[in-house]
Amino acid sequence: MSVASLENFMNHENVDSRRMDLHRRIALVLRKEPGLVRDFAERLATARSAAVVSDNEWEWYVILTLWSPLQVIRLLEDSSEQAVRLRQNSPFVSLLPVPLAYRLIE
Repeated sequence: MSVASLENFMNHENVDSRRMDLHRRIALVLRKEPGLVRDFAERLATARSAAVVSDNEWEWYVILTLWSPLQVIRLLEDSSEQAVRLRQNSPFVSLLPVPLAYRLIE
């Protein structure tokens, strides 16, 4: 593996690690307030009705409307390939109220 490839891999791994940490923090909030899962689904539905949504947003909408809050929380904390892929396009940060998003990112 070349130095550039190794640096790119390490940078990608750092991004995944920070993304995982952020979503674990979001999962902690959802454990305390599981009703927020439905709030997120409603916000995505509103965005969906206002514009064309991506496949990723549609997948998240399906998850948030059909899965239980506990299943969503487990997904956010999971290290599976599916969970990593979904976190790459997670709607949670953009749907969080700004003060809460800043608090979780710090």
